[in-house]
Amino acid sequence: MRLLSLSLLALVGTARAADPPPAADRFEFGSYGRMGVAMDGEGGRGERRQIVAFGPRLIEDNYLELDFGYRVFEGPEGRARVRTTVAFFDDLFHYTGQVDATLALRQAYVEGEDLFRTGAYAWIGSRWQRGDDIYLFDLWPMDDLNLVGVGGGYRDARLHLGVALGLNRLEDGRQVDRVPVPAPSTFGAQTVTLHDRQRVVAAAQATWQEAAGYKLKLYSELHFLPRGRRTLAGSFTETEALPDDLGFVIGAQVGLWNFARNGHLNVWLRYAGGLAAYDELGTPAGLNDDRRSVDAQEYRAALAGNVELALGDDAAFGVQYGAWARYFLDADDEEEDFDDRFEAAIAARPQLMLGLFTPAVEGSVQISRPNGLNPQTNRQAVARVVQLALVPALTLARDPGVYDRPQLRLIYAVSLLNQAALDLYAQDDPRSDHDVVHYLGARAEWWFGRGGGY
Repeated sequence: MRLLSLSLLALVGTARAADPPPAADRFEFGSYGRMGVAMDGEGGRGERRQIVAFGPRLIEDNYLELDFGYRVFEGPEGRARVRTTVAFFDDLFHYTGQVDATLALRQAYVEGEDLFRTGAYAWIGSRWQRGDDIYLFDLWPMDDLNLVGVGGGYRDARLHLGVALGLNRLEDGRQVDRVPVPAPSTFGAQTVTLHDRQRVVAAAQATWQEAAGYKLKLYSELHFLPRGRRTLAGSFTETEALPDDLGFVIGAQVGLWNFARNGHLNVWLRYAGGLAAYDELGTPAGLNDDRRSVDAQEYRAALAGNVELALGDDAAFGVQYGAWARYFLDADDEEEDFDDRFEAAIAARPQLMLGLFTPAVEGSVQISRPNGLNPQTNRQAVARVVQLALVPALTLARDPGVYDRPQLRLIYAVSLLNQAALDLYAQDDPRSDHDVVHYLGARAEWWFGRGGGY
């Protein structure tokens, strides 16, 4: 009898050891979204007035991201997860009446973590690589990279070392050339890819952070576009040569936190040269005489922070702030060039936390100074937009803070544009006649299941 009991215990122990973790513990779901409606002072659709590269995010289009993750493996030598992020843009059936949607597959990758119990990790797929951001501008000022490729590195509680390598081939006529050619065995034509070249993007980062509340980060990128050819318009036999192109990024960040309630401060410096002075998903403009962007430059500085103070047992006050400045020079040799410019923006959002009621006000300023004359006016002037807003809101959290969500908010904003800002619009654009723009809207914003961020 004793032998039978021991045998049954052994069988039960074996069955338990073989049981996989519950599926509910392995599935991950998260989301970021903003949805709402708005109107301007004349009953039209409410829109923000933006004259710089990165405008205040208080007035934004509807947008939704859905994250799906699954921990497919967890063992003594590491663990693995699959993550997919789908984004939906501002084409809502209930608003347009069109059964249509604009979607993007933002992430789809497999990552192995803590490999061989060393803290090493590796991934392959499509993903974004982002650091810390300026929330008020929806801006990642140093590292915001969209990649299809491979990456890996090492991370523990203090140190993070990472590298990534990716490729892209934009449908912009510079990287891929598709033309109709005579079909081989039938009448008519068929489309073939005559020329294509992929852009190579490599990135590296090193971060050291202490639980006491500070972070130091170094970041770099290298961009390379090989030589190629493209077909001349109206022909599939005549071509022109396209030169190679090159660019790089170097950046540094200092971060502080653990002061006041939810207090933090981040400061960034970034320099980009050549091809990397343009977005990796954009097409360079203002090329040099060799039709290359290697002479382009962008200098960027930014800061962002938050501080909150208790005002008794049931109330608190917080101030969220952010600012950035950039000086951009394209690759051509024109010294007085309207495309070259200094621009900057600053925003602050003081907020009261009175239980669920979290009213706020926000003020922001955008400025843009071109290095040349406006071709419409033959004048050089500093464009400026000042925006002031009232934001009564409900934040649905147990102890609401500035970064807690979901939030239901009403927004009344007024934007004040000077003449130089109005002159940036085409003469026949109705917006060029309105130096005071009103905005009234209702908006919901949320994020959850994303490691505490959005």
